[in-house]
Amino acid sequence: MLTVPQPQELNFALPGTSPLKIGLRSARIMFSVVGLTLDDVWSGALPQVRLAKALEDPKNGPKVRRDPAQHMVIYTTDPNNTQGLVERTKYKDRGTFLTLLYFSQAAVQACHDLHIPLRILEHVDERGLPASKVIAFEYPAVPAVK
Repeated sequence: MLTVPQPQELNFALPGTSPLKIGLRSARIMFSVVGLTLDDVWSGALPQVRLAKALEDPKNGPKVRRDPAQHMVIYTTDPNNTQGLVERTKYKDRGTFLTLLYFSQAAVQACHDLHIPLRILEHVDERGLPASKVIAFEYPAVPAVK
């Protein structure tokens, strides 16, 4: 009898809600929207920097569950994009955010494995990413083409 594998699920709770199930399907990549406040930035509590430092540390290698098929990337809005304010306004009822980061599922899982806290505001698919985005973090880093 032929069995069809079921999609794997990860559960991430949004603040004040029950766990949200995200299906891992190859055709639909999900991103978690993470808000950073001015206090986060000033205190240096930047999750993408903490993740980069943790991944550089060889002792953390066994802690991170890596699926080579999943790309670990974090996007942010282009600093030259005037629509960034509009995107942040969407979440104004949850706080005053200086910037928004968009974590791939692999990046969220790595943060979870390394105990790096994230303020997840929403889950979106690729269509929910800002039109003008820049890469804030990528692992393994892809060399820039000149």
